[in-house]
Amino acid sequence: MRIVRVRASNWRNFKSIDFPLDSRLFIVGPNASGKSNLLDILRFLGEVATPGEGGLTAAVESRGGIGKVRSLFARTNAKGRLILDIDLEDEGVAWKYRLSIRGEGSGRNRPIVDEETVERDGEVLLSRPDIHDHDDAVRLTQTHLEQVTANKSFRVVAEYFAKVRYFHLVPQVIREPARGSGFHKDPHGGDFIAQINQTPAATRKAWLRRIETALKAAVPEFESLQVSVDAAGRPHLDAGYRNWRANPTRHTEVEFSDGTLRLIGLLWTIVSAPANGGALLLEEPELSLNSAIVRELPTVLATAQRDRGLQVLLSTHAPELLDDEGVRPSEVLVLQVTPDGTVAQLLSDISEVRDELAAELPLSDIVHGLVSRQDLSGFLAVGRTR
Repeated sequence: MRIVRVRASNWRNFKSIDFPLDSRLFIVGPNASGKSNLLDILRFLGEVATPGEGGLTAAVESRGGIGKVRSLFARTNAKGRLILDIDLEDEGVAWKYRLSIRGEGSGRNRPIVDEETVERDGEVLLSRPDIHDHDDAVRLTQTHLEQVTANKSFRVVAEYFAKVRYFHLVPQVIREPARGSGFHKDPHGGDFIAQINQTPAATRKAWLRRIETALKAAVPEFESLQVSVDAAGRPHLDAGYRNWRANPTRHTEVEFSDGTLRLIGLLWTIVSAPANGGALLLEEPELSLNSAIVRELPTVLATAQRDRGLQVLLSTHAPELLDDEGVRPSEVLVLQVTPDGTVAQLLSDISEVRDELAAELPLSDIVHGLVSRQDLSGFLAVGRTR
């Protein structure tokens, strides 16, 4: 299964967004344009669909409540509803999942299912609210996507959303887990090492060996990587580095560079990705990494995609990623800020750069011209004393 199109209304920066999705998508745009929030559409659905994650209510509340998720530009658009429309395809079968959410009202403002529909090849399998919802309105605080007793006819969709994985590890959070969110599978790395340690031993060793091989090529003098547990029962990353002594120098995550921690996190995310597909969301994977490594990321990701059937969506500011010879304009989604919210277009569909694309200019140069047009004179003046 794979996602083929994403539509959303009133989601954070976006009054409306609609884009197709193939095997990968590079999301570009200026700061605060909504790159993270776009990735969060699929991350949100993944949290709703994952058993034990708390479903709709927990997914909304972890984002600060419905008022924080609803776009400031919504006003009367779609009656102020949050709407997510996802088209999927599975071996020639077309699926559609639609979820519309509103606040409960009467001061409670819990997220309520305003509409939930599922179609398979045009046949409606689910249409809510239904008669049971009208008899018991509390049912509308939950989606059927999150309920195994209710999603049997479209469980393949729920299971695909549940495979969504998100990478945006923060090195300082890995070093000091107390800085994290405290949630299981903290996206910023609060329990990252614990997750590695909880992986079955044989699998963990196999995956760490693969990461070890990659790190030997990427990190000078790197020798080995394992997980060790201290006297208090807390797991640590334990790496060996070659030196002039006979035995390697041992370092833990506290002593790793930001780049090494980010790279370990990215490699673990890749090797532990589901073997039968899913969506991998990468937030600026180039952060803290050497440009030579960044240039190889598209190839590394492409290899993982071939082996696992992954779809990859990543946000980036790195020219090295966009200028990889395999990246096509139809794989680059450009976000541009307008007075009525952020809009998104595939680079291949933007008429004003058609000549630049035809001339085969570097994609990073073309994108830079689209997203960096703001007047920076005020920013440059900050260093002046008067």
